[in-house]
Amino acid sequence: MQKPNYQRILEQLIASIPEGEAPRLLLHSCCAPCSSYCLEYLAQHFRITLLYYNPNISPREEFDKRTAELRRLVDDLPVKYPAEVVVPEYRPGEFYSAVKGMEDMPEGFIFLTVLSYAGSTMLIK
Repeated sequence: MQKPNYQRILEQLIASIPEGEAPRLLLHSCCAPCSSYCLEYLAQHFRITLLYYNPNISPREEFDKRTAELRRLVDDLPVKYPAEVVVPEYRPGEFYSAVKGMEDMPEGFIFLTVLSYAGSTMLIK
């Protein structure tokens, strides 16, 4: 079976957006460098809300530096539709409780588990 070409699917989706409209899109951001291309490309077509949910980053000072860098990127990036950054309260204790006993699991599995937990416990307006 052939794997889906997600770039082609995205291009078809973008082509189907009526002219003058910009749908809303929620994206998780792990960091500014990883978000830069996605934002540059997608913010030409979508009104993006970036969710910077990373309670695994420590110490708090490092979390704050990364948050500031993401905000700087969003402020400086020349895009059609500027993104909004949402940063939930920093609660590393909840993260460590959620992953306790999963130390030997692959990183992606843990991230999806924690993100799923976060989605069920926080409200984003």
